Parts: sequence; structure tokens; C-alpha cells
Amino acid sequence: MINKIEKISPSMLAAFEKCKLKFVLDSNARGGRGYNYDFNPNSFLGTLIHKVLETYFKEFYDLKLFDSKWQAALIENSQKVQFDSEVIDVLEYIKYWVPGYYPKKINTLKILSSYPLLAHGIVYPEKKVHFKNVYGVIDLFEVSGDKIRVTDFKTGVLFNTEDGLNIGVKEAYIEQLKTYGYIIYRTEEVQAEDIELVIKGLGNNEIYSFSCTHEEYVAQGLKIDNLINETNKVIGSGNTTILATPESGICNFCNHQFECAPFRLAIGTQPEKWEKIVLLKIINVKFDFSERSINIIVNNRTTSIHNIPEKDFVAIKKINELGIEVLITQLYQVHNSNVKKWSKLTKYKEVLA
Repeated sequence: MINKIEKISPSMLAAFEKCKLKFVLDSNARGGRGYNYDFNPNSFLGTLIHKVLETYFKEFYDLKLFDSKWQAALIENSQKVQFDSEVIDVLEYIKYWVPGYYPKKINTLKILSSYPLLAHGIVYPEKKVHFKNVYGVIDLFEVSGDKIRVTDFKTGVLFNTEDGLNIGVKEAYIEQLKTYGYIIYRTEEVQAEDIELVIKGLGNNEIYSFSCTHEEYVAQGLKIDNLINETNKVIGSGNTTILATPESGICNFCNHQFECAPFRLAIGTQPEKWEKIVLLKIINVKFDFSERSINIIVNNRTTSIHNIPEKDFVAIKKINELGIEVLITQLYQVHNSNVKKWSKLTKYKEVLA
């Protein structure tokens, strides 16, 4: 049974709008996730950096201690994550697989060295906030007189580009900060224009600052209410598959790939759009022991998968020979080719109709 949505966090609002089914399934699974969870190289660094930032803004320690504080946070976070049994040196494994590990570590130190706080302000790192059906944790909350500044630190690139030109801040980031502003506007005695919303990039020192009007905050609240109410109506109907909107930017990082029928349908009808994923219907060649690869036909198009461990090939072939399709995820597309490569992050599972 799928529970209805009671509340939403600002960081999840854009994801909620993009694929309501993913959000609903995530929300239902989150309560039972427990202390340990699978290693995700795309989110691990963000969690680590936020821990480092939180520690600094609580202690304001001498930045000569940064390396030791970073290492302590790395060890603490690594102990919360589950890894493959073959991983021996967990810390080195993390550093290898996490994108931009060392550059972002250096940039985090630069941010701590140079980010100007509000003059004569009080600093609240990792401040928990809540209003009605919205809750969240603000990375850095500052109060100075009648002014409030909300800062959210991002490990990714802030701006979208097209043909090398800046075409604006990512909408997901704007939505998140606007929602934080909405909570503050509804819970603090402050004018809308006195709330400064700041998005600070840790990748290349980007920054974007804006504020909202009373009317914009009212509209944001109504939007959230309607989104939750309409989604709950669908959950009540029992036909939750209509909430799915498969798209590679969302599905590549979704934990529900193996259970989502609309996602599998999208792969089957438009396989060329899915660089990291293959829905294997028929293995029509033998395993190439020299190349550790197979060639498969996907919608009359040959795709070559390389570096497959023999034991995994055997397991997949046994499933496939029973007439059952196999979904393979977290492959790596070789640039400008139809070749995909297997990695330690690759997973596969039979998919039943």
C-alpha cells in the first residue's frame, strides 16, 4: 500500500514536479531506510561537504585544521554507507568514484576562507525549518537586524548553458530557495524583500542572489498545496503509474528502475535516449571471452556491452533463456559509439510483465 504525501522538502520540489511517481516511492521508502544505505557516488560528496560546512560554521575553527576536519567527516559518512563486499579500501574507493572529489574539496576550503557573512549577524548552520506541509534544513541561515539571508551550497554547476552562453540558473535551485523563502516568510516577522536567497556553487565559485515578493510567496504556497493534493488524489485511485514521467536525467539516478513499468516501456520504445541503461530482450551471441563482451540487438540496432564479468554474463543468460527480459543499469556510454561498458556500479535484474 502506498501512503499519501503529507509534506515535502524544498530540495525535492523540482524532483516532485518532474516525476511524481519517483517522489511518491522515495517518500514511502525513506521511512524504512534505516542507518545504512547504498553508496551513491553522485550524492555522497554533497552530503560530505554539507557536514564539513556545518562543522565549520558551528565551531569557526582555524582553517589550518581543515584537512583533519574533512577526513573526520569522510570517515563518519563512509560508515553510514553500504559497499560491495569486494571493496577493501573504502576511503580510496570513494575518492575514485565520486566525481570531482579533490577539486571540490579544494573549493570547499576556498569558500570557507572567503564567503562573507552578514555584518553583525547571528549564524545558524543547518537550521531546521517547517511550515504547514513543507519542511527542510537550510545550509546557512543568518539574521542581522531585520534582514535574513538564506544560503544553499551546491556541489554542481549553478547555471544552464546553451552554445557556450549562460541562459540562467537551474530552475530546480530557484524553486528550492523560493520554497525556503516561503517558509521563512510565513514563520518569521519579516518583509518579503528583507529575505535574501543565495545559491552558492562549490564547483567553480558561482553565486546567485535574489528575493521574492509577497505575491510570489503566496503563489508558491498554493502551488505546493495543489501539487500534494492532486498527487494524493491519484494515490487514492490506486493507478499510480500515471504519475511517472520517464526521462534519462531523472531515471538514471532513480532507485525504482526495476519496478517502474512506464520506465521500461520508455526504454523499449526509445532505447537511443538511455546511455546508461539497456533492456536486454534476447542474447543472440556467445560470450566473447577475449573482449569480455556481447553484442545485442535493441530495436534493430546493435549495442555492444564490454567488460562484463563472466559470472554475471552466465546469470543474465540463464534468466534471458527463460524468456525473461533483463534490465541492466549504470553502464557507461563510450563517446560517439554504440559501445557501453560494465563497471562496479552496474546492476541488473529480471523484469516481469
